Amino acid sequence: MFLIELAFALAIGISVAWVWSLAFNTRGPWNSFLLFFMVIFLFSWGGGSWISPYGPTSLGVSWMPFLFMGLFMALLLTAVTPRPRRTQAPVRGQAASAAALKEEAKEEELETTFDIFFWALIVILAAVIFSNYYWHPRLP
Repeated sequence: MFLIELAFALAIGISVAWVWSLAFNTRGPWNSFLLFFMVIFLFSWGGGSWISPYGPTSLGVSWMPFLFMGLFMALLLTAVTPRPRRTQAPVRGQAASAAALKEEAKEEELETTFDIFFWALIVILAAVIFSNYYWHPRLP
Protein backbone atom coordinates (compact mmCIF):
# COMPACT_ATOMS: atom_id res chain seq x y z
CA MET A 1 0.00 0.00 0.00
CA PHE A 2 2.84 2.36 0.87
CA LEU A 3 4.53 2.03 -2.53
CA ILE A 4 1.28 2.33 -4.50
CA GLU A 5 0.32 5.52 -2.63
CA LEU A 6 3.83 6.84 -3.17
CA ALA A 7 3.55 6.14 -6.91
CA PHE A 8 0.15 7.86 -7.16
CA ALA A 9 1.39 10.90 -5.24
CA LEU A 10 4.52 11.07 -7.40
CA ALA A 11 2.56 10.84 -10.66
CA ILE A 12 0.01 13.41 -9.51
CA GLY A 13 2.75 15.72 -8.18
CA ILE A 14 4.68 15.65 -11.46
CA SER A 15 1.63 16.11 -13.67
CA VAL A 16 0.01 18.84 -11.57
CA ALA A 17 3.26 20.80 -11.17
CA TRP A 18 4.09 20.51 -14.87
CA VAL A 19 0.61 21.45 -16.15
CA TRP A 20 0.25 24.22 -13.56
CA SER A 21 3.62 25.76 -14.37
CA LEU A 22 2.83 25.75 -18.10
CA ALA A 23 -0.74 27.04 -17.72
CA PHE A 24 -0.08 29.80 -15.19
CA ASN A 25 3.62 30.44 -15.81
CA THR A 26 4.42 30.01 -12.13
CA ARG A 27 6.84 27.89 -10.15
CA GLY A 28 5.69 28.79 -6.68
CA PRO A 29 7.09 31.38 -4.29
CA TRP A 30 10.59 29.91 -4.62
CA ASN A 31 10.67 30.29 -8.42
CA SER A 32 11.97 26.74 -8.79
CA PHE A 33 10.11 23.93 -10.52
CA LEU A 34 11.79 21.28 -8.37
CA LEU A 35 10.74 22.92 -5.10
CA PHE A 36 7.25 23.58 -6.49
CA PHE A 37 6.95 19.89 -7.44
CA MET A 38 8.33 18.70 -4.10
CA VAL A 39 5.77 20.66 -2.08
CA ILE A 40 2.88 19.51 -4.28
CA PHE A 41 4.11 15.91 -4.16
CA LEU A 42 4.53 15.83 -0.37
CA PHE A 43 1.24 17.63 0.25
CA SER A 44 -0.56 15.27 -2.13
CA TRP A 45 0.97 12.22 -0.44
CA GLY A 46 0.43 13.40 3.14
CA GLY A 47 -3.03 14.84 2.67
CA GLY A 48 -4.23 12.14 0.30
CA SER A 49 -3.24 9.35 2.64
CA TRP A 50 -4.97 10.95 5.63
CA ILE A 51 -8.28 11.81 3.94
CA SER A 52 -10.94 9.13 3.99
CA PRO A 53 -10.89 7.25 0.68
CA TYR A 54 -13.54 8.28 -1.83
CA GLY A 55 -13.98 8.07 -5.56
CA PRO A 56 -12.68 5.46 -7.97
CA THR A 57 -9.95 3.05 -6.95
CA SER A 58 -7.00 1.79 -8.90
CA LEU A 59 -4.70 -0.95 -7.59
CA GLY A 60 -6.65 -0.87 -4.32
CA VAL A 61 -6.00 2.82 -3.66
CA SER A 62 -8.51 5.62 -3.99
CA TRP A 63 -6.60 8.25 -5.96
CA MET A 64 -9.11 11.14 -5.78
CA PRO A 65 -7.90 12.47 -2.39
CA PHE A 66 -4.33 12.59 -3.74
CA LEU A 67 -5.46 14.54 -6.81
CA PHE A 68 -7.63 16.89 -4.75
CA MET A 69 -4.82 17.70 -2.32
CA GLY A 70 -2.28 18.20 -5.13
CA LEU A 71 -4.58 20.62 -6.97
CA PHE A 72 -5.40 22.43 -3.73
CA MET A 73 -1.73 22.98 -2.91
CA ALA A 74 -0.92 24.12 -6.46
CA LEU A 75 -3.76 26.64 -6.27
CA LEU A 76 -2.61 27.84 -2.86
CA LEU A 77 1.02 28.24 -3.97
CA THR A 78 -0.06 30.10 -7.10
CA ALA A 79 -2.16 32.47 -4.99
CA VAL A 80 0.73 33.39 -2.67
CA THR A 81 3.35 33.69 -5.39
CA PRO A 82 4.24 37.34 -5.98
CA ARG A 83 3.90 38.46 -9.56
CA PRO A 84 6.89 40.19 -11.14
CA ARG A 85 6.59 43.95 -11.19
CA ARG A 86 7.22 46.04 -14.22
CA THR A 87 10.24 48.18 -13.58
CA GLN A 88 11.96 50.70 -15.72
CA ALA A 89 15.39 49.74 -16.89
CA PRO A 90 18.07 52.16 -15.71
CA VAL A 91 19.57 54.35 -18.36
CA ARG A 92 23.04 53.23 -19.43
CA GLY A 93 25.67 54.69 -17.17
CA GLN A 94 23.15 55.69 -14.52
CA ALA A 95 23.97 54.48 -11.02
CA ALA A 96 21.41 52.48 -9.07
CA SER A 97 19.36 54.67 -6.77
CA ALA A 98 19.14 54.21 -3.03
CA ALA A 99 15.50 53.14 -3.38
CA ALA A 100 16.47 50.37 -5.81
CA LEU A 101 19.17 49.13 -3.44
CA LYS A 102 16.70 49.18 -0.55
CA GLU A 103 14.22 47.18 -2.67
CA GLU A 104 16.88 44.55 -3.42
CA ALA A 105 17.65 44.22 0.28
CA LYS A 106 13.94 43.69 1.02
CA GLU A 107 13.74 41.00 -1.65
CA GLU A 108 16.76 39.21 -0.16
CA GLU A 109 15.14 39.28 3.28
CA LEU A 110 11.90 37.96 1.79
CA GLU A 111 13.75 35.09 0.11
CA THR A 112 15.34 34.14 3.44
CA THR A 113 11.91 34.14 5.07
CA PHE A 114 10.56 31.89 2.33
CA ASP A 115 13.48 29.51 2.81
CA ILE A 116 12.76 29.15 6.52
CA PHE A 117 9.06 28.55 5.91
CA PHE A 118 9.85 26.14 3.08
CA TRP A 119 12.01 23.88 5.23
CA ALA A 120 9.53 24.07 8.11
CA LEU A 121 6.80 23.02 5.67
CA ILE A 122 8.88 20.10 4.36
CA VAL A 123 9.57 18.84 7.91
CA ILE A 124 5.88 19.11 8.86
CA LEU A 125 4.76 17.30 5.70
CA ALA A 126 7.30 14.52 6.29
CA ALA A 127 6.01 14.17 9.87
CA VAL A 128 2.41 13.97 8.62
CA ILE A 129 3.35 11.24 6.13
CA PHE A 130 5.35 9.30 8.71
CA SER A 131 2.61 9.59 11.34
CA ASN A 132 0.01 8.27 8.91
CA TYR A 133 1.92 5.05 8.30
CA TYR A 134 3.09 4.66 11.89
CA TRP A 135 0.05 5.58 14.01
CA HIS A 136 -2.96 5.59 11.71
CA PRO A 137 -5.09 2.50 12.36
CA ARG A 138 -5.55 0.27 9.34
CA LEU A 139 -8.55 -1.93 8.90
CA PRO A 140 -7.76 -5.50 7.86
